[in-house]
Amino acid sequence: MLPQEVVVSVLMKLAGGCPSLSDQLNVDAFLEQARSYDKASSSPVGWYIRNAQTRQLSHPLPVLRAREIDEWSRSQEYRSLLQRAIQVNSVQKV
Repeated sequence: MLPQEVVVSVLMKLAGGCPSLSDQLNVDAFLEQARSYDKASSSPVGWYIRNAQTRQLSHPLPVLRAREIDEWSRSQEYRSLLQRAIQVNSVQKV
């Protein structure tokens, strides 16, 4: 499992996934839910509803956090950090 998939899996469990059902949780389906949420809120009315639902929250919805983790894991910045971590790890082993 990739690091970002582990993070998304944890977010799913924190969002209400029962430990006894953890083997049935689907990271891809959770991320698709985030994309659907974004699509639904892309219209002015959808944006207003989303804003009304989330503006009083102290933290973003777990599904939206998962989407951000997924997007960041595809970025060049993330790849650069991974590459540097691999280089540092290689140097430390020598």
